[in-house]
Amino acid sequence: METVACDLCGSKKYDFVTKQTDLIHLSTKDDFSIVECRECGLNYTNPRPSPDEMKVFYSKSYSFHQTKGIKTLIKRSFLGGFLRWLANSPFGNFFFFFPMLSRFLASQVRPKIKDPVLSCLKEREVQSFLDIGCGSGLDPHFWRDESSLVSISKGIESFGCEPDPSSRKFLNDSGIQCWADIEEVEEGRCFDLIRLNWSLEHVHDPSRYFEFISKHLTPLGTAIIAVPNYSGLIYQLAPNCVELPIHLYHFTETDLRGYAKKYSLEVSEAVTFSYPGMFSFASKVGLISSKFSFPKGIIQAKHFQKTLNLFDAAGLGNDIIVTLGKKQSLT
Repeated sequence: METVACDLCGSKKYDFVTKQTDLIHLSTKDDFSIVECRECGLNYTNPRPSPDEMKVFYSKSYSFHQTKGIKTLIKRSFLGGFLRWLANSPFGNFFFFFPMLSRFLASQVRPKIKDPVLSCLKEREVQSFLDIGCGSGLDPHFWRDESSLVSISKGIESFGCEPDPSSRKFLNDSGIQCWADIEEVEEGRCFDLIRLNWSLEHVHDPSRYFEFISKHLTPLGTAIIAVPNYSGLIYQLAPNCVELPIHLYHFTETDLRGYAKKYSLEVSEAVTFSYPGMFSFASKVGLISSKFSFPKGIIQAKHFQKTLNLFDAAGLGNDIIVTLGKKQSLT
């Protein structure tokens, strides 16, 4: 375990916020603390596992490291895509009369939010793409499968960066160059599009990644960072509703803008969003009240999504996506 100073401003002064054990992956029964920097307000896990210790807390079944190849893609693309479409369409409401199916579809209810990477690919020419913290390249988390690294690599030159060796081997064997660390990317190589898809909260030194973006993004390139939003509604209800200890930093929009400014980057857009499934899962593992389990299923979840949309618009969504670019000269 290591005790660290604030990564954003360097201050060693902080206040205790909350503590929690690993209720999600069950890798340990030890408690871990979140602290808040007294100078800049950044929240981070402290003390925390060192880089060498961290691998112990990632289970072998960690979903983003799975490398089941074509079977996974087929299952996700067709069955998963259909179920999500059904849950978010009016047809899903008919399953209210089938409680088991209704509760399952409730977990698939999502807000209408555009995929920033696919939007970028449609709006302008992108010749190179780097996915940092890409896992096996098969699971794009919240987004549809066409946003996965493996799918995007079929259209443009694509690269990955992933510390997990089995995931890295899978990608390299698939013809997608994947580095273990951003330090391995050669000096001078730049990318039109860089994504950190719910990966920045896992790293030990976020500053290093913002500095990397500043150096390796093309002059008119775009970087897209998606992370949990510690200003979000679920964290307002329960500050300890966090994925410890593998989440080391707990960002807000203010924090991300602070990092961007520090490394001569500009935030062009910041969007927050939430979905009922996060609340019901957190309820299931004991992180928040059981009232968020949606026992009545699909209809209840859709009503709750409408309420969440209001919080999202106010910047209180549980996840945040920021779009960054290099600061442009006025001359």
